[in-house]
Amino acid sequence: MLTEAIDRAGGRYDVSIAGEGDGIANRIESRGLLQDGRWAPLEGNSWFSVKGRESRSELRYDWVRRTVEYHFRGETFFMRRLRVADDVVPVPEGVHVDDSISAILNYADGVWPPQADGGHETHVVRRKRPDNEGADDAQRFYRAELVPFTLKVDADAGSGKPTALFDLTHFSSWAKKGEPARVTFGTDRRPELLSMSLILGSSAKIELRAP
Repeated sequence: MLTEAIDRAGGRYDVSIAGEGDGIANRIESRGLLQDGRWAPLEGNSWFSVKGRESRSELRYDWVRRTVEYHFRGETFFMRRLRVADDVVPVPEGVHVDDSISAILNYADGVWPPQADGGHETHVVRRKRPDNEGADDAQRFYRAELVPFTLKVDADAGSGKPTALFDLTHFSSWAKKGEPARVTFGTDRRPELLSMSLILGSSAKIELRAP
């Protein structure tokens, strides 16, 4: 379910997305402002639960100091080992940084122009982890990192609606590597459906519509 308050004249937004499935629940919240002609997050919170195992993240964006304060706490599936990260990441001048909500708003409002290859590119902050991290691997200490994020939009062969694939591992430890999430947009470029493949054969679909 999608709940949103977007004040384009005042340059502010407050959006939350919540969904649940078989043993799965999630909630994503973001609050931000219009800055230099595009939406930018000020704070974001996300919560994912898979079979009772929880993962939470909190981010605070300071655009005066150009830093992102990042906090993460999650538990592995089988051993329930904790993964904890508390870090501050600098943002270089000229680099756009989004979260999942601000990226969707920027696409919907047409203020996120595509690159030469057709992909829409920005950056996000996430927990830094080894490429070969297993389902129950955990370190004593984690840092955060700023990484590129690309949204590739194509028309669905059946409906003709715009659809896009994106790497959900930027946002969730439960996401499966190599199996991107899919978001389907309406003809008004507003998101309608989010489909996600998660670890251990689980999946989730969230209808992004206002109540």
